[in-house]
Parts: sequence; C-alpha cells; structure tokens
Amino acid sequence: MKKTIRVLVCAVLLVSLAISANAEYFNGADLFSVELPDGFEQTGTATAEFSFYSENGDNFAVSYVENADVKEPFCPGNLNEKDIEEYKKALIKENEDILGKFTESFEMKALSCERLKHPDDTSAIVTVLKIKVEMNGEELVYFNKVYEFGGVDYKYTFTFSTQDEKRKDSFDEAFNSIDIFEPYIRSVGEDIAVYSVAGFIGLLIVAGIIRFIRTPDKKQRKK
Repeated sequence: MKKTIRVLVCAVLLVSLAISANAEYFNGADLFSVELPDGFEQTGTATAEFSFYSENGDNFAVSYVENADVKEPFCPGNLNEKDIEEYKKALIKENEDILGKFTESFEMKALSCERLKHPDDTSAIVTVLKIKVEMNGEELVYFNKVYEFGGVDYKYTFTFSTQDEKRKDSFDEAFNSIDIFEPYIRSVGEDIAVYSVAGFIGLLIVAGIIRFIRTPDKKQRKK
C-alpha cells in the first residue's frame, strides 16, 4: 500500500508539471532527444508525455504542449527577473491546487527558479521544488527539478523527481544533453505573460495517476 501511495504522489508531481533499462539515448516522437542515466526504464507513454522510473526510486518525465498559435508563447529568453518571479508563483499555485485535491496536507516551496544557459546557446527556465505531502498518515518528501524550453511549435517540460535531496541535481548532465529538434523561439527582449503553465497540467493528471497506479501491479504480475 505504501508503495502505491509513493507512486501515486510521484505521478501527481511529475505531470504537474520507449527506452530499455541500459539505454541512454532516447528519441521522443522525433521532437527531442535526451541521454538518460543508466537504469531508467520507460513506465508509460501517453499523448505528448513520456515517463521513466529508476530502481533507486527516482522518476523522470517529459511532456510537451502547443506553443504555436497561442496568445502568449513561452520563451525563456524573454523573461526578466520580475517575470521569472511571477512564473515561479504561478507554477507553485497550479501545483498547490492539484495537490490539494489528492493529499491530506502538503507544503511546497521553490528552492530556486532561474533562467539557465543551455550548451546549445538557448535558455531554459529551471525550477527546484521541495514538496512535503501526507497521505494516509505517511509523510513523503520530494525534490522536483523542472527544466522548461520554448520551441516554435511546442513548449517542452523535463521533470526529474527524487526523494533524496543529495540527488536533486543529478540530472543536470542529462539536461545538458537535451536536443530540441525544432527551432527555438528567438528572444525579442519584450515581456511575456508567464501563466501558460496552468492550462495543460490538469489534463495530464488523471492519465498519469492511472498509469502509475497500474505500473506496480503489472510488475507484480510479471514476478
């Protein structure tokens, strides 16, 4: 039961935001690629979302949402310090609204939220969240590191989740390997609204929970 609770909570955190066990290179729908650390297995594929699980309990997920033909496309290069602060608040608010529906109590805070330069000379918004949740009397602590890119067609969100604070930055090398195949939105030095994160998280939550609940059951039947 405790294992199911942990998997359920991790699913909620990952979406709020096809690979073998020993493979490193992953191509996502010919839209992006990333070199994953050894030991990650794919646990689910849904529309515009991929998820992976490691034997040490760490999780990783990639989702993408329309960034073209929207009123205010996501472009990290256009965000100033004030915009990033507002973006952080919006991200926390959206996740708090979701967690409030699935947990008895929770506490969430952003340890950092900043624009970082990627090796391919583009920018990403990188946010580190610490989340404490209580379900069925059990307290769980998660560290989520979220990397977000703005492409011409899609906004890409890469989320790494762990319960070990010492490993919260262990996905940074994989972050450096991310390759978005489409062109990035060019920075034009103008302000941009930062609330585009809110619209799609809820749409993924139900599918994510169902998939992660079923995963341990499938593994148990294989045993």
